[in-house]
Amino acid sequence: MTESPEPDAAEGVEAPVPPVTGHNGIDAALAALELGPDVHTHPEQISAAIDAVARALQTPAPGLTVGGVG
Repeated sequence: MTESPEPDAAEGVEAPVPPVTGHNGIDAALAALELGPDVHTHPEQISAAIDAVARALQTPAPGLTVGGVG
């Protein structure tokens, strides 16, 4: 039994759609994240996404309460 070769990642495969979190800053950072074949760009892009998440966690969204008090 012969196995068919693995498809090339660059051929006919669409990039996955980034998740939608509901937070504009995080969603924009995830949409900008493109981890392509040039791994030298990955740390910078991942760092930008992590920074967006950190900013979102440090700044409460309007209308949210903390600990059920509001």
